[in-house]
Amino acid sequence: MKTLIKVVIAIAVLNASVRGGAAAMRYFQLKQAAQDAVLFGAESTPEQIQAQILQKANELKLTVEPTNVVVARDGGHTRADTVYKATVEYFPGQKYSMGLSFAVEGYSMVLARPSGK
Repeated sequence: MKTLIKVVIAIAVLNASVRGGAAAMRYFQLKQAAQDAVLFGAESTPEQIQAQILQKANELKLTVEPTNVVVARDGGHTRADTVYKATVEYFPGQKYSMGLSFAVEGYSMVLARPSGK
């Protein structure tokens, strides 16, 4: 009987770890995609960068509202702030809602396009 209880507890802990790890992995994938969009988006408009972040969130099956992704540019400095909620079911029937957010920024040395000559 003791062995059965230990196995059940071990399975429950493993289940919670896998589900929590999956939520963390999606968070870091979205954050990396946002960082890449900001860093390599010197010729993109803030709206295009916002669309890239929202597209990645959609691919990861995260519910991110467009109003919760704010992209601002000041010269060569671009910043993106993102806020969203994720629900993780650590144990069967026990859902936990987490508020997640991050801010990424990038600097570009490309301030103007060269002339066509």
